[in-house]
Amino acid sequence: MNDFSSNFHPDKNSNSLHVGLIPDGGRRWAKNHNVSLSESYAVSRDLIVEIAKYLFSEGIVELSIYLSSVQNFRRTESEINSFTTVTSNGISNEILKLAKLENTEVKVVGDDSSLSSKTISLLANHNKKLNNKYSRRINLCISYNPSEEIEYAIKQREGDSSFVEYLWVKKPIDLIIRTGGANLTSNFLPLQSGFARLYFLDELFNDIGLSSVASIIEGFNKLNRKFGD
Repeated sequence: MNDFSSNFHPDKNSNSLHVGLIPDGGRRWAKNHNVSLSESYAVSRDLIVEIAKYLFSEGIVELSIYLSSVQNFRRTESEINSFTTVTSNGISNEILKLAKLENTEVKVVGDDSSLSSKTISLLANHNKKLNNKYSRRINLCISYNPSEEIEYAIKQREGDSSFVEYLWVKKPIDLIIRTGGANLTSNFLPLQSGFARLYFLDELFNDIGLSSVASIIEGFNKLNRKFGD
């Protein structure tokens, strides 16, 4: 086993944190507030951007957001259209606007076929202009399936290198925030999350405030982390 593989966990002495966000509860919020799914997902989009701005202001260097799993595409056609349309529009506008301000690479992790051709083109042009000279990264997990990521990494592996060097997301996650009252990570970047601290909030995503996120970050920064040492 090479060194990279055996040490695939966050650097406990690093301030360059990678945060995972699972914004759960959009459908329930729409029902509770008697609004359409599209309206609920639009609220989620704006809140995601607000949280991202806050995290970047706190020095976070990488943010992975679970926008949809491959299982989400088993829903009804109208539900799928609701979240894919908001996702495409959100990336093309709010997400890329933030990325330009923060010198941030935006990477789609998973299957981008649900995105509009315009969105895919805008993303590609944005990242090309950065020319690998970026300060932060946002990973957008869309129709994400960890099995596909692992299979891809294994196929790309060369020589005596470790397959984890070829994962779509290469930086291990330090902490994960999930809303909606579900105490599981639903196959969200499982290898990268192996040593992540998990924070589960009972509130639906659209109901949380920045104070909740700030409290989590503050508490996390006080931890003395150990990875089996």
